[in-house]
Amino acid sequence: MKRFIFLIFVFGCFIRFIYFPDNIYFGYDQARDAFESQNIYKNIDFKIIGPSAAAENLFHGPLYWYLIGPLYLLGNGDPKFPAAFLLIINAVGIFIIFWIGKLLFNPRVGILSAIIYAFSFEQTQYALYFGNPGPAVLTIMMFYGGLVLLTFKKNWRGLSISLAGLGLSIQLEFFLVYLIVVFIFWLALFKNTVVKVLNLKRIITSGIILFLTIFPFILAELKFDFRTIKTLLGLFPKISVSEKTQNYGLYLEKLSQHMRDNISSLIDSHFMLVVFTILIFYALLKYKKDSREILFLVTWILSSSTLLVFGSSELYYTNIGVSLAFILLTAYLVSKISKKLFFLASIIVFTIAFSNVKLITNQNKNGIINKIYVQEGMLLSREKAVVDYIYKEADGKPIVVSALTMPLKVNTTWSYLFKWYGEGKYGYLPFWSGEAALGFPGGLRSWKSQREDYIMFSIIESTRGVRSAFVENFLEEQEQYGQILEEKVFGEKSYAQLKVQKRGNLNE
Repeated sequence: MKRFIFLIFVFGCFIRFIYFPDNIYFGYDQARDAFESQNIYKNIDFKIIGPSAAAENLFHGPLYWYLIGPLYLLGNGDPKFPAAFLLIINAVGIFIIFWIGKLLFNPRVGILSAIIYAFSFEQTQYALYFGNPGPAVLTIMMFYGGLVLLTFKKNWRGLSISLAGLGLSIQLEFFLVYLIVVFIFWLALFKNTVVKVLNLKRIITSGIILFLTIFPFILAELKFDFRTIKTLLGLFPKISVSEKTQNYGLYLEKLSQHMRDNISSLIDSHFMLVVFTILIFYALLKYKKDSREILFLVTWILSSSTLLVFGSSELYYTNIGVSLAFILLTAYLVSKISKKLFFLASIIVFTIAFSNVKLITNQNKNGIINKIYVQEGMLLSREKAVVDYIYKEADGKPIVVSALTMPLKVNTTWSYLFKWYGEGKYGYLPFWSGEAALGFPGGLRSWKSQREDYIMFSIIESTRGVRSAFVENFLEEQEQYGQILEEKVFGEKSYAQLKVQKRGNLNE
């Protein structure tokens, strides 16, 4: 059994490393994280808050920066090292989902869950998700696995595991604070079991673990006058009936996408969701002894609906972790089928694997899907090619660069690329021309010289999500540096290309 699980893990790693490192996404968030995570260790600049969250005055915890910093240092600043680490971390989830499936049902369900997870297109995308939410897949499984251990297996250590998973999940993605609602709900539902299993010593031990995992938030609240709590209290909007209807529509759409990205893209995902729901109701009636376990997974699937009180988001990762329950329930249903119709169950597993491999081979070579990162096409391999092109065209002469970036006028991405890759390979840095927003990591030297022995390059990042007016304004500004002598394009899709314009006077 252990050897078989390990083989699934090895295969899961192989699936995740297909197209690596050419498909590493590296945009503003990644460059910021690269600067901040290394500063922690190089300059002993300890952080108590992490990257900014979606809402103003809300921040994730700094755990992700502490996690990837040593990998950047090990690789001398190369993003491949932390990116590879995150791929492996995601594959480790194979062991955890096996454990949960085994605890809830039996080893067969655990094995099937591990196989589906290993092939899952969605999980390969979270493995490629070079950002703080990615590792939360594992911590969410810790949270739910701990609940299973506590409530179904009556093991008090489940409380410690669940609370550790809760704190770590909130650190990695702040909106996962909604898991507190799930935690309270299940402890209230199993209060008789919990009371019998726990005592004061065990509660204190588990409480200390939670305290340690959220300690940075506590320090930040004390330092910044309880900013997060005040912000959360002001986030409850008044939503109209029509908005609520639209929000639930978007929510159901995302659930159907989980069916597509984990179970089958060969059949309409909405139809699949309906069939899946019918099968769950059938299982509840047919296998009553498993009803509590099935309902546990159903509430896991529906847990993110608590966020609808704040409205709905089309962002893919707002449902992070939900698909794990889909995988576990699918494995359970297939295991039941396999007892009487083993051949049919084998066909189902093969179809699931085939569907996911098809999605992986079609998408993963291009990196992360645009529902996770809007600015499609910002691949590290292309960006390195841009830097190489600029230095080779300059042929040792001073370089001046200007770029249309996202966020606008923030040169963090190119500052990191030129400092880590460009200077490391070619021995000198370019100057930055144009306005550069203050308060962001990075910063190349501002170009103020009027010398004419420089080579000027205009970089245009992927324009998906950028208003056309901003593109037009940028191109107009670049005309002051002369005409376009050459334009080099990196990438195939027009809205996901990186472009570099070499500028100057034609008579030079």
